[in-house]
Amino acid sequence: MFTPLSRILLLVLCAVLSIIAASFNLVSVLIIASIVSFIILYGYFRKGSVMLALRQLRKEDYKEAERVIDMNSHPDRLDKKDRAYYLFVKGFIAREKDQFEEAKIFLEEALQGGIKNQTDIAMAILALADMEMVKHNKKAAKEYFLQIKDLKVSNELMPSVRKMQEWLDI
Repeated sequence: MFTPLSRILLLVLCAVLSIIAASFNLVSVLIIASIVSFIILYGYFRKGSVMLALRQLRKEDYKEAERVIDMNSHPDRLDKKDRAYYLFVKGFIAREKDQFEEAKIFLEEALQGGIKNQTDIAMAILALADMEMVKHNKKAAKEYFLQIKDLKVSNELMPSVRKMQEWLDI
């Protein structure tokens, strides 16, 4: 959950600590610094900055979410869960920019990719239904919306669900 810059700073700190530990023959500190360095590098390649971007998205700060999500230079290297959330964030950013076709592709891939949080699944489905309503495709919007039926949705999302129910006459 670090930005690339903060990861680099932590790696430099670990390298300095390793040099100091080696010069004073502190093997345990050297081993710990090496393990921490490995964890930071693993996080860079497998986790990226996706969770930071997701946090900004939940605050509805789309510009910051886009800035943070674009720090992932190799999204194909992310693990399955983080790749799904990467697509989730990219989909909402595209939706905010009124790039509905691109947003639809990202959100559908995110839903297939492994998002486990039912509220996030509901948010993605609501966004897809909303985009279909904007395109005046009520039938497709209903098909999307009916997927929410069995999900446990947070109280914060319920007003949006009820509003969509009214629009779709369900």
